[in-house]
Amino acid sequence: MFDWQAELATSVPAPVSFSARLDSSLAFEMVAHKTPLLAVNLKSFTQALRGPQINYSEPLPAPSIRGETLSIKITSDAYFRGLEACKTNFRGRLILNKGDKPYSSKDLFAKLQKVWKVIGPWSLLSLGRGFYEFSFASHEDLRTVWEAGTVNLKPGVL
Repeated sequence: MFDWQAELATSVPAPVSFSARLDSSLAFEMVAHKTPLLAVNLKSFTQALRGPQINYSEPLPAPSIRGETLSIKITSDAYFRGLEACKTNFRGRLILNKGDKPYSSKDLFAKLQKVWKVIGPWSLLSLGRGFYEFSFASHEDLRTVWEAGTVNLKPGVL
């Protein structure tokens, strides 16, 4: 390790692999295994995209280091709230032929709004490289869209 790397090292290592387990205090732990301590940018991906105006409803859990592993405790309440928030979401991929003009999120939303006949509001979030996350207001709307299956958008298939 170079001297300048040692100066930049922080107590928060870059994660490599994660495993989740339930410990005796009913808190969930995500553990990164044998990760070297490196300097990392402490901004989340969302913060880097949107800037500093992000407000969290509760503070993020503080990471701790146990031996050579990074531990982040997540309470079971926060874990189950996160699971509940994701129950009406799914991810899809838009596949285009070579040379087809890619859709903007706005154009894709307009096309899908004509195809999907859902009752409540829904939204989409581009995850990059043709992947999108779709969020629906209800389980029924999610089920309706899921049952419709593949959508031919001409050009492209979702």
